[in-house]
Amino acid sequence: MPRAISRSIDYTRRFHQVREKNHLKIEQQKQILEHESHLFIVVLGAMIGSILSIFIAYHLTPNFIEYALLSAVPFALAYSLRKVYIHTLIHSPE
Repeated sequence: MPRAISRSIDYTRRFHQVREKNHLKIEQQKQILEHESHLFIVVLGAMIGSILSIFIAYHLTPNFIEYALLSAVPFALAYSLRKVYIHTLIHSPE
């Protein structure tokens, strides 16, 4: 009986070591991808965001504050689309 318990502890210890190594690999890949520009994804997100903000602005009454807030939509959409792209690259099956 003590032998089976010690084996299970060793297995658990090895499992956690493998899990930590995999986590470190994922973090390294994420850091490498964060430093790349992903220009196509950013431009695509900015274009979609600008079309969306122009559509919204067309239906609003003229107000400087609303237009100023709508100018942030392309940047926010491009940033979020880039984050989704990086997440997809990291967690996609190989």
